[in-house]
Amino acid sequence: MGKLTLHTISYSDEGKKIVYDYSAEVNVQKYLVQDKPLYSTYGIDVSSVPDSIAVIPFLSNIMPIAWYAGFTVEVEEVDEDFYKALELVHKEFLKRDSLHTVKGKLEAKKLVKNKIIGDKSSMLFSGGVDAYATYIRIFEKKPDLITIHGADIEIDDHSQWEDFTNFIETEKLLEKNNQEYIETNLREFYTYQVELLLKDIGWWGKVQHGLALIGSLAPLSFIYKYSSIYIASSYTDHIDIDWGSTPEIDEKITWAGGVKVFHDGYELKRQDKVDLIAQFASNTDNKFKLRVCYSELRTEFNCSNCEKCFRTILGLILNGKNPNDYGFNVDETVYDKFYQVLEIGSGSKGVKYFWWELMEKAKNTDQFYVFKDKEKETSQINKIRDGKIDQLLEQKINTSNKGKQRIRFIIRNKFPWLQKLYRKIRY
Repeated sequence: MGKLTLHTISYSDEGKKIVYDYSAEVNVQKYLVQDKPLYSTYGIDVSSVPDSIAVIPFLSNIMPIAWYAGFTVEVEEVDEDFYKALELVHKEFLKRDSLHTVKGKLEAKKLVKNKIIGDKSSMLFSGGVDAYATYIRIFEKKPDLITIHGADIEIDDHSQWEDFTNFIETEKLLEKNNQEYIETNLREFYTYQVELLLKDIGWWGKVQHGLALIGSLAPLSFIYKYSSIYIASSYTDHIDIDWGSTPEIDEKITWAGGVKVFHDGYELKRQDKVDLIAQFASNTDNKFKLRVCYSELRTEFNCSNCEKCFRTILGLILNGKNPNDYGFNVDETVYDKFYQVLEIGSGSKGVKYFWWELMEKAKNTDQFYVFKDKEKETSQINKIRDGKIDQLLEQKINTSNKGKQRIRFIIRNKFPWLQKLYRKIRY
């Protein structure tokens, strides 16, 4: 079974960085990168936070691995409410086919009752469609906006992170919101062996990210007295898909006497969110950039040439909005590019559903944004209404091979020198 033990919690960088000193028995070590222990760094001094709260970011990342791998995690102390919340979250994961073991568990020598008294709201903010839809829905609460470096943008990618923070700090719509940043290596402290705990790879999306992102806010919540934390939904109850952030998981997470987590927008389809953003922009006479793309091919705000960009661009067009006012760079040729990209798209169940939404929106929309030639662009919209995009995604699903994808992943991570040799020969 094996055990991982957290020995101490300490601070560096003038109290801004939480350092976790932990060790693992031999059969657990394979899941952890030995020279990259998990850490969390905040923009303010968090050294006054009790250890029972400071341990929450650590456990939020470690415990799902323990559940799936079947080992014990031992800590000195933890917030009592969070300890109980983890038990409830564990039960949610046990409902999935991908989790067969019940052996993984948390052993805490001491459960501590904490109490945060306050009424401030906060939300995880990425600048994308989901995040902006939630932001608009709680606009009057003036939530603190929390962005995490290490989640969507790699820690070593300083250029993209600087672009992103500049975007948040210069966006007029967001100027009245306090903005906080967290740096954490939550996607780099574990090895590829964690991915193999699932039948299909995708640990971050399918398991880790909901609990990990929410838990990272615990120290800030103690300093700023947050009573509520909002996390935007990625999907709706219309899609049957294993995902690491759902109402059933997120809204069971709590600590310190009742910090409440809201999984927001689950009743909304993605296109409903784009509609909400477009309506808000019209009602308030605002134009603001949506940050939906983290493609390495991106040379501008968004790459405007990937599946995720295209689905947002089309959603705006179908709302009568010029995508170029919302952080994209496209013209009337964008329709032909849809088909070029979607022919090599991921073909996942979620992606297929998003494009089905767009097809339905097109069928029920008479007015749309015209770049140049209404007749030609109407012809393109009619192709979408008739299901051309849906057919392309269906073709991709039928030809996908998850088994080969898993084998390639193992080879790439177990023998990284082969990947380097292949690239050298190829180029």
